[in-house]
Amino acid sequence: MDYDRHITRLIYLRMIGTISPSDNQRLEEWLDADQAHRRFFESLSDYDTLSEEMLMRSAVDYRRPALDMTRIIRSRRRACISRRIIRAAAILAAIIAIGTTLLFLSPVRLSTSIGDSRQHIAETPPAKSLDDFVAGSPKATVTNSTGQTISLSANESGRDGADCFITPPSPTPEELCLEVPRGGEFKIILEDSTEVWLNSESTIRYPEAFGSGERRVAVTGEVYFQVKKDPSRPFYVETDRQVVRVYGTSFNIRAYHDEPATYTTLETGSISLSQSSAPSGELFLSQGHQAILDHTSDRINMSVVDPGVVTSWRHGRFIFENQTLERIMRDLSRWYDFHYEFTDQSLSSRIFMGSIPRYSDFRTVIQVLENCGHIRFTVSPSDNKILISEE
Repeated sequence: MDYDRHITRLIYLRMIGTISPSDNQRLEEWLDADQAHRRFFESLSDYDTLSEEMLMRSAVDYRRPALDMTRIIRSRRRACISRRIIRAAAILAAIIAIGTTLLFLSPVRLSTSIGDSRQHIAETPPAKSLDDFVAGSPKATVTNSTGQTISLSANESGRDGADCFITPPSPTPEELCLEVPRGGEFKIILEDSTEVWLNSESTIRYPEAFGSGERRVAVTGEVYFQVKKDPSRPFYVETDRQVVRVYGTSFNIRAYHDEPATYTTLETGSISLSQSSAPSGELFLSQGHQAILDHTSDRINMSVVDPGVVTSWRHGRFIFENQTLERIMRDLSRWYDFHYEFTDQSLSSRIFMGSIPRYSDFRTVIQVLENCGHIRFTVSPSDNKILISEE
């Protein structure tokens, strides 16, 4: 692959007229080595071929999907792309095209033949160190009802409440799905001015514009809401096991599919909760209370908590109060995007208390845990898993 990149560079230098005599000699040797190489290079210099290619590209309206999606989300800050950047992107695309073609022209190096059979050798991922795992950042994708998807990043959302707005009401509002991946977080503002923060590996489904009767969204993962009060249009938040009715308030829902319970924590205001399996019953929460819906028994338990601890992820910290190492590692693995394994499963039930900056480098985070819990973190060289073992 390094050889292919070298040839790509030589072709590029020849095309822009800055190739040195020694590099030109190397390129000529490559061209003479195979007629396919020579034909490929000549096609890059042929005016008629390039004109035909440009005509075919111009026939494709590549801007249409982007134009369609701009009405889904708009940002207060609009990126200004200069002509120089566009030209640079075009040159980069040309280099990628050359490199891709060279890959197909080159012989396959990852197979060995014995008799009539072929054995493919799989590439192993490059080994990582603890310094290779980095904290998450604002990023998400949003998909409309026709399946069109666009990516969002720090330009549209930020830690300090940067904005990403839903467009004004349209005649036929669409349902949208915003998804935050592992190693991500995002904030959006719904059409009614409700503010929503999504933690890593979380989603929200919501209409482009709410109707006159009610406001309803569905979530997975961990999501924090500050709901705009509107008595004429009650606000509902659905998970796969419960429905929360909101009366103008701020609260946190943690509803990950791979966890044993759904946690609903009221920070301010008033909410009620009903189970999907028993919609007639309604449980009201007071401020500072948390409802814990057990996924196995479908029973709801209530507890008094500090909402500031529960929602600390939104303020740039991990705060652990009597949490098991299993729960802590789930949160860290989503944020730093890694997989982990306990060499001794009994370690997973150890209880920790403490606070860690959310945007710290990973080595700093695990040093805190190692010092407090007499445990050790290493990276498996075979699959890059984080291994947690007794010190």
